[in-house]
Amino acid sequence: MHQATGADQREHKAILEAFKLAKYRITLKAREPMVLPEFKGSMLRGGFGHVFKRICCTNREGTCDGCHLRESCPYAYIFETTPPEGAEHMVTHQKVPRPYVFEPPLDSRIDYNTGESLTFHLVLIGQGIDFLPYFIFSLRELGDVGITKRHHKFELASIHAVDCLTNKEFLVYESDENVVHAEKAIVTGADLIGEAQRFTKERLTLNFLAPTRIKYQGSYCFNELPMQALIQNLTLRINALSYFHNGGIWDDELKLLREKTVGIRIVSASVSKKDVQRYSNRQKRRDSLSGITGLIQYEGDFEPLLPILLLGQFVHTGSDAVFGCGQYEVS
Repeated sequence: MHQATGADQREHKAILEAFKLAKYRITLKAREPMVLPEFKGSMLRGGFGHVFKRICCTNREGTCDGCHLRESCPYAYIFETTPPEGAEHMVTHQKVPRPYVFEPPLDSRIDYNTGESLTFHLVLIGQGIDFLPYFIFSLRELGDVGITKRHHKFELASIHAVDCLTNKEFLVYESDENVVHAEKAIVTGADLIGEAQRFTKERLTLNFLAPTRIKYQGSYCFNELPMQALIQNLTLRINALSYFHNGGIWDDELKLLREKTVGIRIVSASVSKKDVQRYSNRQKRRDSLSGITGLIQYEGDFEPLLPILLLGQFVHTGSDAVFGCGQYEVS
């Protein structure tokens, strides 16, 4: 087994120690029979965004571009995140990764009777954690407005903070009390450095739970996913989330982890392409959320990669992560 050097142990410590996230389990209760799409990430995120904008926005033009309140607007920060003035990285990008991820239920259930529950998870990243009250208020309002074209009504029944490492839960909100408790189960990158010690360093299995679409060398990986492609995507995403939402830290050397993937090979793969479509009301067109799901087993030296791979479980990877795409588990 590869023995970690002092340099390996110090590598990227600053960016990981500053990185923090919090995960919440959210339960909705149907007020009427509901017929929902199989993949609910786009529906949840779209409905939330519509109500969130209505709550926060004072710009009657309907767009954040040119709005003089953009730099201080909660909606613009959460939903229309762009590089702020003076940014030194990703300045050519009109949009940067948002500080949240909706994790819809992984089953394909579409019918819900009155009183039945729909449970999903919400991951808030860095400064996004402070905006939890906006999410709570928006989800309560969304329950009155309704979801899908049928405007199905629901009640925001409860929210629990979830400790990502132990799966212990702590009550944050319950509709019966209508009180928000200041519970946070924050996980840091430093916690994941310690968690990495539990894993075998020579062989890992990644279970891609939600459609995962990663472009590598000019094309999407719909058959197998090389470890270099995954690490390339994760290092860029984590750098961006760190820089824009976790204290402004950008680690140019994080991309050197891609070189650590040399020699890592796929031992076995049992994946298939899952076709998922969404309709964008804003852009008035259909978009594909399709990607691979299933198991891939890798073999090689994972010691320098493990903290990043473990962090990727919670921030997701690939395209359309905010909808819940790119969710995987490491074992």
